[in-house]
Amino acid sequence: MFDINFIAEPGIQAVDSDDCWSFLHKRKIIEGQSDPNVKSSGNREIKSHGSYFALVLYALLIIAGFTYYIKSNNTVSSDMVLNHVVDLIIESGYMKDLQLQEAYFAPRSVKVTIKANQLNPLQDFAYGYRREDNIPFQMYQKNNMNYVSLNFPWEGGKEGGDIEKLKSLASKTIFSNKKSINYTTKQFELQGRSSDIISFLLQMAENGLIQKFILSLNHLESGQFFLKIQVGKT
Repeated sequence: MFDINFIAEPGIQAVDSDDCWSFLHKRKIIEGQSDPNVKSSGNREIKSHGSYFALVLYALLIIAGFTYYIKSNNTVSSDMVLNHVVDLIIESGYMKDLQLQEAYFAPRSVKVTIKANQLNPLQDFAYGYRREDNIPFQMYQKNNMNYVSLNFPWEGGKEGGDIEKLKSLASKTIFSNKKSINYTTKQFELQGRSSDIISFLLQMAENGLIQKFILSLNHLESGQFFLKIQVGKT
């Protein structure tokens, strides 16, 4: 902690001299290296911010992946929805426990309602759709009957719906002798057997018309089906 002068002339010096050896420990720091004992708040702050942004980016990637997974699992094609409805129409002809009540093709969804006397077969039916296609459903009771409503994603009511096209299509479709057709400028009605309804729905799909109208399909007490088609948004 003191300096001893071994270099300058002995005796009292007239002026201060820098010619001395010091016993103060002066550490050498190699150029380009930082002192490990010297704290650098700047570097620590940069590292801290870097870790924070990395964490945020990682979280956003997880959320984006999860969102994509949910959306991809909830995606149901229009062909698949129509196939489900056609299957239910066919099965309604011989199913004892379950019956198709209604299928309503709205602009944003297809709501299919199934009814049953007993709750258990209805639950098995609904949970089967939930497991396979992740389709939301609602179960309820009304007038001592059990119902379940399935909501399939749909994009209907598109531009281009024209009643004249339906009339032309009906003239080319082979129906049974049990069918009846009525129409106005804004609405087309078809009543008949399940085969009549299925034939016409498939013809509409084949000609690119199934999503250009709003449709409602009801299963009547007589066993016949009633299809009502109206022009969607234009």
